[in-house]
Amino acid sequence: MPMLFEPIRIGKIVLDNRIIMAPMTRRRADDAGVQPVFAAGYYRQRASAGLIITEATNVSPMAK
Repeated sequence: MPMLFEPIRIGKIVLDNRIIMAPMTRRRADDAGVQPVFAAGYYRQRASAGLIITEATNVSPMAK
C-alpha cells in the first residue's frame, strides 16, 4: 500500500496522505444539537492521521 501514504490533491486541497476518517453519527449532541466540549478532544486525537469528515448532526428538531 505505498500509495496510502502519498500526497493527494482533492480540488484545491492537498492532503499529506490518503487516510480519511468517514463521518459517523455518534449521537452525542444535546437536545439543542450542540456537540459537547469533549468532542473537540476526540477529533484532536485523530487529526494527525489524515482528513477527518466530522460527524453528522440533526438539521432540525423534527429530524431527530
